[in-house]
Amino acid sequence: MMRETLRKDRSWNVLVTTYQLATGDKNDRGFLKSLNFNCCVYDEGHLLKNGNSSRYEALVKLPAEFRLLLTGTPLQNNLQELASLLAFILPKVFDERKADLASIFKYKAKTAVDEEANAALLSQQRIKRARAMMTPFVLRRKKAQVLKHLPTKTSRVQLCTLNSTQSKLYQEQIANARESLEARAAGKKVNKSSTNVMMQLRKAAIHPLLFRSNYPDDKLRKMVKDIMKEEAYRNNNANYIYEDMEIMNDLELTRLCSNFPKTMGKHALKKQEWMNSGKVDEFKRLLIDMKKNGDRVLVFSQFTQVLDILEMVLTTLDMGYLRIDGSTAVDARQDLIDQYHQETDIMVFLLSTKAGGFGINLACANKVVIVDSSFNPHDDAQASDRAHRVGQTRPVEVIRFVHPHPNLLLFTEG
Repeated sequence: MMRETLRKDRSWNVLVTTYQLATGDKNDRGFLKSLNFNCCVYDEGHLLKNGNSSRYEALVKLPAEFRLLLTGTPLQNNLQELASLLAFILPKVFDERKADLASIFKYKAKTAVDEEANAALLSQQRIKRARAMMTPFVLRRKKAQVLKHLPTKTSRVQLCTLNSTQSKLYQEQIANARESLEARAAGKKVNKSSTNVMMQLRKAAIHPLLFRSNYPDDKLRKMVKDIMKEEAYRNNNANYIYEDMEIMNDLELTRLCSNFPKTMGKHALKKQEWMNSGKVDEFKRLLIDMKKNGDRVLVFSQFTQVLDILEMVLTTLDMGYLRIDGSTAVDARQDLIDQYHQETDIMVFLLSTKAGGFGINLACANKVVIVDSSFNPHDDAQASDRAHRVGQTRPVEVIRFVHPHPNLLLFTEG
């Protein structure tokens, strides 16, 4: 009905729609293609960085005399994303040169010269060529140029000391990695779980519940017997259930116990183990101070399980919160954002860095806590800008949780 009305009544000048609608139903796509727009403006243009995506292929077919991409994130992973964006805004100019552009931009962006290889130097040359190629097609404005009256944003690092449980886990992961290296050097088979030592160390620095330490093997056997009393598991193989539990961490296991309170409730963690972490200690201290000052806080993490733990922490502290992560329905996200703006007694908004770090306005918050930093610093910058944007009336402080390495000597003034 709406399509027919818009098609017949051409008194309107601007049509606002979503990527989802423009790329979803076949009838909607056909309707939009029939309108022959003078200009198409694509907000959050970085969503078109993948030239092989169905979204890209659907939207590039919309006829327009002029295309404009608006984005604060033109480049995230590699220079090939620029090739896709250029081909999108001017397909007649760049589309037939896609292969050439791909060969020019095929290496990931680097900025430091690597003395051991020429790859970084070659990458610098490619970046220079990319900038020269983009200059006629890109208008760049920095926040400081267009938002001169925006309150200040400051950043600081909050050192979080590992507690005894974390220190033990951390050293165990280092020992496992050392054994794996020695085994590999001796030509022996290496356990796959010990190869990603960086991720294991990150987990140890965040929270012990990301490992299985509260549920030893003998306890798992008892849990298997109990869960097989449940209808859903009654006819399952006990060994298979044990194998599934064996690879679960403490957080996942205590959740499983909570899901079956009658048979498994007795095995759930009961000593507030979720409060047992150096980062949680600092988080708790900061929240208490922020609550006294009337601050509102955005909390970012790379991992949904960390958000799960923080939910338990906030519940224990009796602090209200909302949450958005990758599993949150797109339609529900704006409702949650609106609720946070309206209900000022909700102090904390938990967000996953990827899902909550782009395209949303939470300028009603003035504190940003990054529990675990991304390896891509641009992700953290985007996350902090959810608060430091148009509409912000208070200075914004970004606090990044970092634990000092055991072998790191830190010098400070005084």
